[in-house]
Amino acid sequence: MARAFSLSLLLLAASRLLGVVRDAVVATQFGLSGHADAALVALSYPDFTVSLLWGAAVPAVMVPRMAGQPPGVIAAEAARWSRFALAAFAGAGLLSWLLRAPLVHWLAPGLAGADARLAAQTLGLAALLALPAGAVAMVGAAALQAQGRLQWQYAGHVVFNLVLIAGLLLAARLHQFGWIAAGIAAAALARLALMRWITTQHHAPAAPTRRWPDADGLRAAALALAASGLTVLYTLAARAFASDAGPGQLGVFHYAQRIGELPLHTVFAVAAALALARLSAAEAAGDKDGARERGRQWMQSMLLVAALLGACGMLAAPLGVRLVFGWGRMGTADQAEVVRSMRWILALLPLQAAQLVLAARLNSHRRIADQVLGYGCGLLALLAAGSLLHDAWWRALAAYGAAYLAAVAVLWQRLGWRTGDFEARNLGILLLVLATLAGQALMLGGSRPDLAGMVAQACIAALVFVAGAGALLRWDGLGSLLGQALRRRYTRR
Repeated sequence: MARAFSLSLLLLAASRLLGVVRDAVVATQFGLSGHADAALVALSYPDFTVSLLWGAAVPAVMVPRMAGQPPGVIAAEAARWSRFALAAFAGAGLLSWLLRAPLVHWLAPGLAGADARLAAQTLGLAALLALPAGAVAMVGAAALQAQGRLQWQYAGHVVFNLVLIAGLLLAARLHQFGWIAAGIAAAALARLALMRWITTQHHAPAAPTRRWPDADGLRAAALALAASGLTVLYTLAARAFASDAGPGQLGVFHYAQRIGELPLHTVFAVAAALALARLSAAEAAGDKDGARERGRQWMQSMLLVAALLGACGMLAAPLGVRLVFGWGRMGTADQAEVVRSMRWILALLPLQAAQLVLAARLNSHRRIADQVLGYGCGLLALLAAGSLLHDAWWRALAAYGAAYLAAVAVLWQRLGWRTGDFEARNLGILLLVLATLAGQALMLGGSRPDLAGMVAQACIAALVFVAGAGALLRWDGLGSLLGQALRRRYTRR
């Protein structure tokens, strides 16, 4: 089990790093331009759509039904949901093709003329195959997750990104933008083929039974989607506001968000595995005080990790952006724009960490309705802020921050009401680290150090990170558990 968990984390990190490589290929070929925005809209549309309409329903509904069941039962349940996914998302793909022009206008209102036409053509063609293939692949991943073989889901993401990067390079070599659509479709089909091959290797033939999911399952799926889909809309709406600022600005927000948020979400996958196990054990034993204490430790650990990542990331951002995006058509001025936006994304990491922990804890209490309320308030705050603020480079970032601020406030209140513990200490830590990171972002501003300055800042960031990580592994409640596990794993103590 430990080996499978380690492999899962390795594949998760690899898939996310390949996502950064994919963005680097786009930036190398198009810089910050309308063409880059068109490519990013087309590349992200299938995954955003599947996540929005399907992402939470599959694990939330299928995994509990499949867990511990015989292979034949798992195969039958997966077959039912695969048929439903294929029918629903084939229709969604066709609808995307028919509405490709309005979709591009909604997703990137700043695109116009030839760039908008390129984005619409590529998005529509890719959606015809990528949407149904992505939805069915997600069913296969859920079946594997129910069997404790989560590593294959991340392996699918790795395959997807590798094939997509190959498609992007082919499109660049042939100077044919339309080949991006072929790359998206091929990547989705390759991931589906892997999921199908793995599931058929280990599943018995499905027993003859009903062909479609039951009504209870569909109702549960709809509620789960209402929770998760709203968070996907945060990113989509913020990107649309960014696009209003002009060609290339959607790319600025996308690149800043991709690199800025990647470390936190990777760390959260590790922390959640440890924290949820401890929290579930306390709740199963009826130890309410222990469960509350472990929940507080989890929140504190993630807030401190987010503060460390944010502070170090702001210092390392100029060198990191130059290494990732400085090889093609993205000039130094464009890189500075990405760095400036990334620093404010990094300043929001404590709010994101708090939302991730609050949502996971509410989910453990089966309070999906509270999550829907919190995420819905966040989306309303984002739309209100984006509509009221004038068109500037920081408009999308401010709206994005308003979403997390509103969502965290509501989720914090709902969890405190459910558990009887509003965690005043952790609330103070959250406000302190937010103020500290905002001050650091203001102080650094849009500074453009030379290469020597970039290296010096990155070295300082590395030293601070090592010191901070060492302190967390030694003295933090959850960090010390991880430190003990690492020592046992690599020193055999």
